[in-house]
Amino acid sequence: MKSFRIIMIMVGLMVSSAVIANDDSRQRLTGLFLQAEQCYLTDDFEQLRTCRENYGELYRQSKALLGDSADVYQAYYDKMSGDYYYGMTGEEGYYSVLAESYYQDGLTVFSKRNSMDNVITLREELAQLYYKVKDYEHALWQLDTIFAFYDNRLNNLQITSYEPRYYRTLSQLAICHARLGHFEQALQQIAEAQKYFKRQKSEFYYETLRRRGKILMMQADSLGATRYQEARRCYEQYVNEECTSIAQRLDTMSSAHRAQHWLATHRFLYDCYRLGNHAPELLYNLALFSKGYLLAYESNHQTPQVHWEQVRRKLTSRDCALEFVQYFGKNDEKRMGCLVLQSKGKPRFIDLFATDSLLSLKLTSPYTVASAFDASSPVIKDTLYRDSRLQQLVWSPRLMEAIGNADRVFFAPDGLIHQWAIEYIIPDSQKVCYRLSSTRNLVQRHTALSLQSGIFCGGIAYRAKYRPTGTDNDYMAYRYLKSRISDINNLPYSKIEVDSIYDFRQNPNDTLLIGASATDEQLLQLLKEKKYDIVHITTHGHFIGSIDVRNDLRPLSDDLSLSRCGLIFAGAANILSDKDFDDHLFDAVLSGTEIAQQDFSQTELVVCNACQTGQGRLTEDGVYGLQRALKQAGANAMIVSLWNLYDYSSCIFLRYFYEELQQQTTGKTDLHAAFLSARQWLMEHERIDYALDEATLGMKYVKQRYDAPRHVNPFIIIDAY
Repeated sequence: MKSFRIIMIMVGLMVSSAVIANDDSRQRLTGLFLQAEQCYLTDDFEQLRTCRENYGELYRQSKALLGDSADVYQAYYDKMSGDYYYGMTGEEGYYSVLAESYYQDGLTVFSKRNSMDNVITLREELAQLYYKVKDYEHALWQLDTIFAFYDNRLNNLQITSYEPRYYRTLSQLAICHARLGHFEQALQQIAEAQKYFKRQKSEFYYETLRRRGKILMMQADSLGATRYQEARRCYEQYVNEECTSIAQRLDTMSSAHRAQHWLATHRFLYDCYRLGNHAPELLYNLALFSKGYLLAYESNHQTPQVHWEQVRRKLTSRDCALEFVQYFGKNDEKRMGCLVLQSKGKPRFIDLFATDSLLSLKLTSPYTVASAFDASSPVIKDTLYRDSRLQQLVWSPRLMEAIGNADRVFFAPDGLIHQWAIEYIIPDSQKVCYRLSSTRNLVQRHTALSLQSGIFCGGIAYRAKYRPTGTDNDYMAYRYLKSRISDINNLPYSKIEVDSIYDFRQNPNDTLLIGASATDEQLLQLLKEKKYDIVHITTHGHFIGSIDVRNDLRPLSDDLSLSRCGLIFAGAANILSDKDFDDHLFDAVLSGTEIAQQDFSQTELVVCNACQTGQGRLTEDGVYGLQRALKQAGANAMIVSLWNLYDYSSCIFLRYFYEELQQQTTGKTDLHAAFLSARQWLMEHERIDYALDEATLGMKYVKQRYDAPRHVNPFIIIDAY
């Protein structure tokens, strides 16, 4: 009897343990799924892959405990997998087939379960996938099915809560019909949706205006109809409303909500760039708005809206202002255009080139333009600056004709031009190019600069023992970088650079931060204690790319790109290799997100002598990297690099730059002139070096020159005018 009771107690414990294990597994699976959903919404597909793998492993271990609901958890895994491969999909092919297969498997399970919310979600995902690969018929079919469900509920059950979703789906159907050439049906559907949202006084009414404008432009492209003016009127209302709404919300929303609101909207604002010369004034104003407010939306240094007429009034007969804009042309072809503004007249729109065609252009074998941009070797960058075809594509005859006799060209980049020093390849060497974050900056021309104090950080001891105390750390940046950094080499010329600049300035207001003291924590503390005119950092930089998957049916809702770039400080080698490190502590990595949270509004110049500090994730509204982070923090001018640097040439270039500044007349500091003078000096610089002779493969004394693009073109100066 006793043994029987023991057996029964053991069985009871086993059952109880199974129930607990069952509940625990369900909670953990649900948690991983929700985490994966957040990754999907923020386009963080690297983390989504990790969530998917962890979910799959846990599901296999727990399947027997899940009982009748095991197929539901399998369906959630299918949805997660479909989302992951959707993110990998560029065009119809292997990844799109995988995504479709997973979505269909999940759809089958949820349909059997009659789980309509999940069914609709997966049909929406399938519609987005088909739309992305331009299979508009299948996208239309999925949306039709969803629409029929809403229609049935409204007709039979009179559930008015379905009405907004009904009309939103109707507006998506209109876009798909337009893609298939069914313009009259599309216009009829979008008009019905417009009428509903206008009656409801819904903000989505303006989104239907945009979609109507897009349908009208597609109709004009396809049939040659003269509908551009009507499309322009739709876009004018939409753009004015959205820009006003965004500007109002930026001041009242948290930084996370600001980013979310803008990133969910801006891709669609840019639709109107296809209007080209049908609406150049509207387009120039939109470029000024986006490149101005966006660079400041994390900071408290926002400025009023600026219009193209205000920029024109600041131009002299010597000046020309250019706003490069990346946009989507016919058939969603990504293109580069340029808005040109002279001291007289209205803006002009110049279409330049198809971005994909330029990227696929073959350079010196085996490189294309795309591979030259992606290459880490500085030698390969030479090909981007020595090919006359590239010069003709960017500085086209039409663009040069529009610039005319102006000898000062103020330009704001967009798209890949953010990562291309086109100012060094302009055909007319008499013209001086000033790179700006936006030509709106011309409305607020700076007065005389004051460079009376600086902090110079370099000669960093990456293997120093570092015990961080602060806990306000960007842990996502640490997690991104930890698996990618195996070793961090010292930079021998880094200490020479900052020491020499500090010594010849002989300024008691300067601060030198070197060796083991050059931690991220110490730097941030100094920046909070004192406002420095110059912040100069010489170290290793990094940028980790990410994926952009938004389209007409699915906007991007958030972004983590500023956590994917940063600078390395003392102790990083030990901390990044420490498996037990608490990543909520300061971690010897200063990310773009952390930089954007600083106050650099009183800083006249930020110099980042580090690899890839001008790099970042390219989006339709600019480059998400350190240069954007610095502008969000309020920095005025900055010097950053576009690729990996040579330690010696970057050291002597920046040393000469500061010497030039010292020699300028007091009260007439000209950063841009000093920068160009230092660049010219480097082109003429020579030294005798003991190096490898490539012909004999022996060591010998050789004369080294530094006039190649790999040496003189990596640095760009921004907003120095």
